[in-house]
Amino acid sequence: MAGLVVIGCADQSVAYELRAQLAEAADVEVVGVAETTTELAALVLAHEPNLVLVHDQLGPEPVHQVVRDLGLRRPATVAVVVSEDAEPQALAAAMDAGARGVLSYPLSFEDVQQRVSSALDWSRHLQSMLMAAKDAGEGTRGRAAVVAFAGSKGGVGTTSIVTHLCWDVRREVPGLKVLVIDLDLEKGDVTSLIEARYRTSIADLAKVSQDLSPRTVVDAVFEHESGLHLLLPPEDVRDVEWVTPAAVRQIIGLVRQQYDLVVVDTGSHVTPVQAAVIEIADEVVTVVTPDLISLRAARRNVGWWESLGVRKASGSRVLLNKHSRRDEVQPDTVRKLAPSPLLDTVLPDLGRKLVESANARSPQLVEETVWWRALRGVGREVGVARAAVVADLGAAEESAEAAETRSAGRRAQRSGRGQAEPPSAAEAGAAPVRGRRAIRLPHRGDEGSASIELLGVLPWMVLACVLLWQLGVAGMTYVWTGYAASDAARVAAIDPTRPDEVRQAAEDRFPDGMRDQLTVAVGSADAGSTTVSVKARVPLMVPGVFATPWDVTVDRQVVSEP
Repeated sequence: MAGLVVIGCADQSVAYELRAQLAEAADVEVVGVAETTTELAALVLAHEPNLVLVHDQLGPEPVHQVVRDLGLRRPATVAVVVSEDAEPQALAAAMDAGARGVLSYPLSFEDVQQRVSSALDWSRHLQSMLMAAKDAGEGTRGRAAVVAFAGSKGGVGTTSIVTHLCWDVRREVPGLKVLVIDLDLEKGDVTSLIEARYRTSIADLAKVSQDLSPRTVVDAVFEHESGLHLLLPPEDVRDVEWVTPAAVRQIIGLVRQQYDLVVVDTGSHVTPVQAAVIEIADEVVTVVTPDLISLRAARRNVGWWESLGVRKASGSRVLLNKHSRRDEVQPDTVRKLAPSPLLDTVLPDLGRKLVESANARSPQLVEETVWWRALRGVGREVGVARAAVVADLGAAEESAEAAETRSAGRRAQRSGRGQAEPPSAAEAGAAPVRGRRAIRLPHRGDEGSASIELLGVLPWMVLACVLLWQLGVAGMTYVWTGYAASDAARVAAIDPTRPDEVRQAAEDRFPDGMRDQLTVAVGSADAGSTTVSVKARVPLMVPGVFATPWDVTVDRQVVSEP
C-alpha cells in the first residue's frame, strides 16, 4: 500500500524537486502541496497522511511549532523537515519539535530514500500501535476536539454560550472530561457566570510553558463542583504579557491529550494569542447578533484572520445569537451578509431570563428548554456531540468488559465447585450489551418534545385557519354583492319596469348556491332618484351549503338613460 505524503513548501522549485525525488525514492502518493502553514494543517487533518515533508522556510507560523501541533493532533503522521541550514542548532530544534528526521537541501537521492523509508515504517508502526490500543480499550483520549468561540464584538454573548454549552454537555454526559479556557485575558467573564475561586491561572502555565507536564496542568486547572474544568485568565493584568502565542500552543497541545473536549473563549479582539488559537482549533465559531454592526465586525475579524494566514473564511462558521422574530435582520439576511457559513441552529433572545443565572453564577437556574435545546443543536453542528459519543462509547466498552470479566469469574467458580448452573439472566445479556449500550447524547432528552408541543398548539392552529377562511368568504360575499348591485343598476337604468331582468342581472354575479337567498329591490330615493338594493346572506365556510345569520347589503344609484 502506497504511503500518503503532504508537502509544505512555498518555493515552487524546491516543491518540484521534492516530488521528483519522491517519485523515484519510494512507493508514495503525494496528496497535496501546501504553500502556507494554514494550508498544511488543513491538508494533514483532511487526509491524515503517513508523512509530511515541510520546508523550514514555510510561513507565516514557525515551522517547528506547526510540526509540534500536528504531532499532537495526528500522532501517526510523521514529519520530516527540509532545511537549508545544516547547523547543529537547526537540526536539534527540528528534533525537539518532534520531527522524525531532517533532509538537507540540496537533496540527494540516497538521503531522501533513507529518510522517507524510515519515516513511512515508523508511521505504520505508530498506526498499528494506536489501533491495538483502541482495540484493547485503553481509552480514547489524546486527540480531544478543540472548539474556539470568538465574539464579533463585545456583548454578543460568547461567554454565556461557552459556559452554558459546556455545562450542559457535562451534565448530560458525566463521564466526559471538559475543559473551558478563558482566553479573553483582560476582560474574561467566565468567573462571572460560574463561581470559581482560583489561585493559579493560564499565566502561571505560560511562565513554565517549555517545561509543562500533566501534573503542572492539573495544579493550574480549577475543577468546579459541576465537574467542569476551568483554565482562567490571571487576576493581575501585569501577568498577561506572559501569555504568548507559543505558550498557548504548548498549553493547548498538552491539555488536548488529557481531555475529551476543550472549548476556548477567545474574546472579540484579534490578537496574536487569539490568532494562534484560531489556527490550531478544530472548529472555529464566530458569534454575531442580528444587527449590522455585529456583522461588520465579524467580516473585519474573519478578514484579519485570513490576511494573517491563520484561517480562511470558509474554515470557520457563524452562530447567530439573540434572535427574535421582531428583528429587522433575520437569519436569511445574516446568511447572505456573514463572512462564513451560518450554522443552521440559531440561539433565541431570552432577554432578562439569563440575568438571574448570571447574578447567581449558576447556569442551572436557566429553565428555558428552548435555550438548552438550541445549545445542543449548536453542539451537534460544531462537533461537541461527536466528542460525547467517543467518550461514552469508551465508557460503554469498559463497563461491558468489566461485566464480562465478572461473569467469567463467577462461571469459573461454579466450575471449580462442580456445579453446572446456567448463567443468570444478567450474565446472559452481558455480551449482547457490549457495543450496543444506549448512548446518552446531549439532545436525547428532548426527543418527542416537538411532537408534544405540536399537539398542544394544533387546535389553535386549526381554529385560526377556520377564522381566516371565514373572513375570506365574507369578503368575497361583499365583493359579489357590490358587482351584483352595479349590474342590476345598469339594467334598471334602461328599463326599471322589468324587475325580473334586474334580479337576473344580480344573480348572475353570485354562485348558484347563494342565489336563492338573494334579495333585489328597486326603489325611489330623495329628489326623485332611483336606487337598487342587493342583500346577500354570508355563507358558512362554503357557498351554497350553510348560511350564517349575517348578511351584506349594497345600494347603487340608478343613472337614468336619456
